[in-house]
Amino acid sequence: MMVKKAIVLAAGEGTRLKPMTDAIPKEMIRVGKKPAIEHVLEVLRAGGIEDVLIIVGWKKHALLDYLGSGQRLGLKIYFRMQEEARGTAHAVSLGDDFIGDDDFVVMYGDNYITPYDTMKDIVELHKENNSRGTLVLNPVEDPRRFGVVKMDENNQIHGMIEKPTWDEAEPYRVDGQWLNIAGLMILGSEIFHHIKQTVPGKKGELWLTDSIELMRRDGNDMYGYVFQGKRFDIGTFESLREADRLEMERLEEEGV
Repeated sequence: MMVKKAIVLAAGEGTRLKPMTDAIPKEMIRVGKKPAIEHVLEVLRAGGIEDVLIIVGWKKHALLDYLGSGQRLGLKIYFRMQEEARGTAHAVSLGDDFIGDDDFVVMYGDNYITPYDTMKDIVELHKENNSRGTLVLNPVEDPRRFGVVKMDENNQIHGMIEKPTWDEAEPYRVDGQWLNIAGLMILGSEIFHHIKQTVPGKKGELWLTDSIELMRRDGNDMYGYVFQGKRFDIGTFESLREADRLEMERLEEEGV
């Protein structure tokens, strides 16, 4: 089982980072010395990914101009436009013909993850488990902004919910915290069939968590990988500052 393709979601407007995102997409905001999107692509390359489809929307020309064909980064990069904000599952569905029958990575374009080499371990785990979905998880204390999962001692997933209320989240709590789907996963191509069956959630958007849950209920084994490194989605000023501080520390340690 080869995992060589990825879809990167970079079509959001970044409303919580205004006024910065009035000028550029949040994926182009620098974390350390590089835009967030470049960190994402470095993670993918470290895991052996070769072909990347970036789903763009807001201010797309900045991303196209900066990344081009991907040759500079050792990748083949393609772009597709999500014309209106219809949710993460809809964005992934735009890559159906690009993926074909392969297993593939989905990564959110505003994710800062270190170390990059984590991607190798995720691909290996996906192969070992013969999994139809491997979701990278990290513990959070407030589940309401995220998708969270229920997982057994063998790391098999038995349920998930997107952006729950406190009451909805309670059954998913373990040891006072929740396992958040950390914007990075490997999925089988069956997901495209389940996206077509997904019912719109709040705000009328199609959420990828809901599509993955449909796929799981249809008999596709899903596993979690609890991430031990550092991860921030840079969608707020607080997490952006923290990611930037961490990256500058990393560069200083490496003498870059």
